[in-house]
Amino acid sequence: MSDLPETLTLTRPDGTSSTVTLVRAADPEAPVVLVVPAMGMRAGYYQPLLAALAAAGVSAATMEQRGHEESGGPVPGWRHDFGYADLVDDVAAAIDELERVAPGAPAYLLGHSLGGQVGSAYAATHPDRLAGLIFVAASSPYWRHWRPGFLPVSQGMGLLAQVVGHFPGTHVRFAGREARGVMRDWARFARTGRMRFGRPAIDHTLPMRRLRLPALAVSIEGDTLGVPAAVDGLLALMPELDLSRVHLDEDGLDHVRWARRPDAVVTTITDWLHR
Repeated sequence: MSDLPETLTLTRPDGTSSTVTLVRAADPEAPVVLVVPAMGMRAGYYQPLLAALAAAGVSAATMEQRGHEESGGPVPGWRHDFGYADLVDDVAAAIDELERVAPGAPAYLLGHSLGGQVGSAYAATHPDRLAGLIFVAASSPYWRHWRPGFLPVSQGMGLLAQVVGHFPGTHVRFAGREARGVMRDWARFARTGRMRFGRPAIDHTLPMRRLRLPALAVSIEGDTLGVPAAVDGLLALMPELDLSRVHLDEDGLDHVRWARRPDAVVTTITDWLHR
């Protein structure tokens, strides 16, 4: 294993750029796990997870989330907007780059929270590019899976983003400064239970129903942003997955801190990969 992560630069058609950080395992033929971050999360937060996976014999990478690039770039606002379709395009570019620098290595996608939603849509439209899917604390925002009152709250968040020009997540303590397009697509998912996005709009729920891949879903006890019903709700959109389901109940873990204390998740992933 290399002690130093590799930084791969991706340039988008609009001229903006992002990076993929890769930590290789000692075995050059080891599988590669690409981490797709949660809403508002910076790629650097996942460094302990990458290091732990590489030490366990699995090459690991994480991509910067659009609008939250540590390398700099335009922040979400009236002049810089994007939605789920753009996030899926970013996943596609990251997978392409990993295939270039690690040819022949089986690629797995690890979606954290929003990353699980975006990763599902990518997998459904590119099923031949992945060896499998991993979900950690990933769930559906569909209102029926949540407590009463979630529907008006979710729609209010989507509306706020359209009025302000971006979603001020740091002020309302949900995610970060998010693009109004992302919040529009998220709010539609929360209202309808379907991932319909893009221009022209495509209902990705349909190809998701036909998706056949090995998959591991990890939920965390006490995760208020990934309650079991909502985790199950996301997985139910992909009934043809060859699914393994694991629920972790360990002190100190929650919706985001698992990535800083990744031992239990890494053990779960490596056990699943070996099987």
